[in-house]
Amino acid sequence: MSFRSGRKLLLRVLTVAATAAVAIGLSAPAATADNTTSTEATVTADIGANAEVDPMCAVPPNHDPAVIQQLYNIGVNRGVNDKVMLAMFEAGWVESHMHNLNCGDRDSLGVFQQRPSQGWCNPASLCMDVPHATNKFLDQAIPNDQRNPGYTAGQLAQSVQRSAYPERYDQAESKARALIAEASGNPAPSPTWPVLKQGSKGADVVAAQHLLTAKGHAATADGDFGPATKAAVQAFQSSKGLTVDGVIGAQTWSALIVTLKQGDSGSAVKALQAQLNAQGSNLVVDGEFGPATKSAVTSFQSAKKIAVDGVVGAQTWQTLLSS
Repeated sequence: MSFRSGRKLLLRVLTVAATAAVAIGLSAPAATADNTTSTEATVTADIGANAEVDPMCAVPPNHDPAVIQQLYNIGVNRGVNDKVMLAMFEAGWVESHMHNLNCGDRDSLGVFQQRPSQGWCNPASLCMDVPHATNKFLDQAIPNDQRNPGYTAGQLAQSVQRSAYPERYDQAESKARALIAEASGNPAPSPTWPVLKQGSKGADVVAAQHLLTAKGHAATADGDFGPATKAAVQAFQSSKGLTVDGVIGAQTWSALIVTLKQGDSGSAVKALQAQLNAQGSNLVVDGEFGPATKSAVTSFQSAKKIAVDGVVGAQTWQTLLSS
C-alpha cells in the first residue's frame, strides 16, 4: 500500500468579530499550530510557496467532543499504551483540530487528513469514517512503536503522518493530554507554570536561564533574575512574537521548553538536570542526557503519577517547574 507523503495544515486567523473559525489549507506535508494553549487558533502556520491551499476548507478552533471520544474508545479497545494514545491525539489535533473534515489539501479527508489516492481508504468515503481512519492510523503506529521504543509520541505520530514539520506533533503534547483527559473522564489540572520576573531567584530561574541560552539568548545560570536575564527574556519574546514584558509566564515557558530524551545534549538538558536536582536528584549538570538523567526523569514521573516514558515533554516540564 502506498501512503501519502504528507500534508500541511494552515491555521489562518479570521479577523471577523464574534466568530472564530480558522481557515486552513491542507497541503503535503502536514503542519500544526505553533503552540498548544487556548490560543492555537490565532497562530498562523508557515506555509510553503508551493502549498496548495483550499481557502474554503475551514475548521473551528475547538475540538469535536464526539470525535475525541471515538478515538479514545478505539484506543482503549485495542489496548494501546500511553505513548500510542498520545501520538494518536497529537496527530488528530495537528491535522484537523479533532474534526472529521470533508475537505483538505487535494483529496485529504477526515480527522487524520488521510488521502484515498495514497491508499488510506477505498472507497474514499471510508476516510470520513472515524473508526476506519483511527484503526488505519493505529495499524501503523502500534508496530512502529514496537520497533522504535525510543521514539517520543511526536516522533511516533510523524512515523505515520510523514509531515514536513515533524516537531509540531510533540509541540501539541499538552493539548493532546488535555483531550485524552477529557475523553477519559479525568479532567486535566489547570496549568501552573511559575511566573518569573526581575528579582526572582532560585532553581526555576536557573532553568529559565539555561533554556534561554539553548534558544540562542545567552544568560548566566546563576539563579538570579537580574537586568541581564530580563534583557535576554525580552529579546527571546520579541523573536517569538510574544508580549515583550520581560516576564516569564505560561506563554513564554511554552515557547522556551524543549522536548528532551536520552541522547540529547546542550543547555536545555542542563536546565532539566538542574530542575531534577532541585527535586532531590544528584545529577552532574553536564548537559548530557544519559542513563542517569533518564533514570531521574522516570523516577520523578512515577512519583508525580504522570506518564513514565523517560521523555521530558510539556507535562513533565510543567510538573517539574510547578513542584
